Amino acid sequence: MSLPKEPRQLMINLMYLVLTALLAMNVSSEILNAFKIVNRSINSSSKNIANKNDATIENFKMALEEPLIQQNPEKLKKVQDFLAIAEQAVELRKKMESDLDGIKALIIKQAGGMDPNMPGNILREDDLDAATAIMVEGPRKGEEMKTKLQAFKTQMAALVPVGDDAMSKSTKNEGMEKLIPIDLTVPKTDDNKNADWSFGNFHMVPAVAAVTLMDKYVNDVKNTESLVLDELWAKAFGERKTKVIPLPDYALLVSSPNSYLLPGEKYTANIMLGAYNKSSNNLSIRVNGAARPIKDGIATFETVASGKGEQKITVTATFVDPNDNQPKNYKAEATYYVGDPQATISLDKMNVFYVGVPNPITFSASGITANNLSYNAENCVLKQEEGVNKYSVMVDKPGAKAKITLIGKKGDGTTQSFGPYEYRVKRIPDPYPVIANKRGGGGVANEMKVQDAIIARLDNFDFDAKFVVTSFSITYVPRRGEPEEATSETQYLSGGRANPKVASIMAKLKPGDKVYFENIRAVGPDKTSRNIGSLAFVINN
Repeated sequence: MSLPKEPRQLMINLMYLVLTALLAMNVSSEILNAFKIVNRSINSSSKNIANKNDATIENFKMALEEPLIQQNPEKLKKVQDFLAIAEQAVELRKKMESDLDGIKALIIKQAGGMDPNMPGNILREDDLDAATAIMVEGPRKGEEMKTKLQAFKTQMAALVPVGDDAMSKSTKNEGMEKLIPIDLTVPKTDDNKNADWSFGNFHMVPAVAAVTLMDKYVNDVKNTESLVLDELWAKAFGERKTKVIPLPDYALLVSSPNSYLLPGEKYTANIMLGAYNKSSNNLSIRVNGAARPIKDGIATFETVASGKGEQKITVTATFVDPNDNQPKNYKAEATYYVGDPQATISLDKMNVFYVGVPNPITFSASGITANNLSYNAENCVLKQEEGVNKYSVMVDKPGAKAKITLIGKKGDGTTQSFGPYEYRVKRIPDPYPVIANKRGGGGVANEMKVQDAIIARLDNFDFDAKFVVTSFSITYVPRRGEPEEATSETQYLSGGRANPKVASIMAKLKPGDKVYFENIRAVGPDKTSRNIGSLAFVINN
């Protein structure tokens, strides 16, 4: 890259970089503010849950004072036993909440503590290193927190007896554990291939985001307490009713596996009354006025398709409601279509084929079974995938249209062709380069120094298309000193795999320096090398 020699052009370039940095700062500020808004909502929800949980414990204690319970020794003992378990749940919640608050305090302290001039705000709320230092590195509090949360989840679930007897507790209640709203899984990513929980949640996140996440887990802990208390209350006071109460509302349901038919095919419909009882003997169903036999509460209707277009059937049902022994009448219409043979190819993702990636498609043809459908392909190759008539289409060059023709074998032994269907072949869009998740602008010296590589990113694309940076050039303009240039035949900026000259430049970065990355090239699934642009950074702190 050549630097402008004219002072006016140099000033224009510098003003552009400053503006870019300011814009980046504004976006960052909006994001930080959004975290604070979410955190306030979480804390408000936590207070409401805490009030509900306190009320549940108070209601347990008030129940012990009720005369009807005091006069029944067995019931009194049962309520006392479940109250004791409920109080254990409260103590477990208090201990877990205290542990989470302690870890949160360490993160806040690492980020400079609370701002004395803005009560309720962290001094360095945008600090990207605080949570990493506490949760991922150093004391590795993240792993400790995950272990404690998992133990809390298991212990709280085990407090709920498997039966209505408080003494029927076990060391583990897997069914209850599945209901507890504490999720300790993180997805695998390119940066977190081992799905490390601490790294996935706290690595390089702003301090305010880490605190928000901690408060979210506090909220989950209180929700867990609420769930357990509700279960204990139900077991202490719930009564089993043996009386069967029919549902007060009913709807007639008509279900057909084949609503579009060819001439000569059979039409099948299943007709049932919603909320039905298969042992009911007071239900009658008619189709087009003719009574149908009923088995297990379901009547089946069959007819041979004839004519063309939409066909209708009228279904009526009479049901004697056991609540008042009065008949209830229901009526509905069902439709099906009789049409000419035709076929379609459904593209599962896009209406074009992309070079270098498997393009999933599904075949179908009316009136022809899946195993009687084949194809011819031009300018593309199809690979059978799991599923009925599912394929992946591979194309190797943009421009030439891909063509697919379907051949169906009909029931009478004859064949029918559908198509050819033509599809455009396009190249996968260009990705863009990022360093430290940024496309340029202001950079932090310490953050830039630890970046491993230039990453090629492709957003808003329906396929999993990965690009790898293969080369770039770098120009370093120190605040004081002479510019330096280097080229790399890899994506790496630091470490043993990086060009030593590139690694040396990255290690020198300090506030006031500028660094430019140009001629960045990347290779994707289509194996072609592309120039994906450039990056410019001003090191501002």
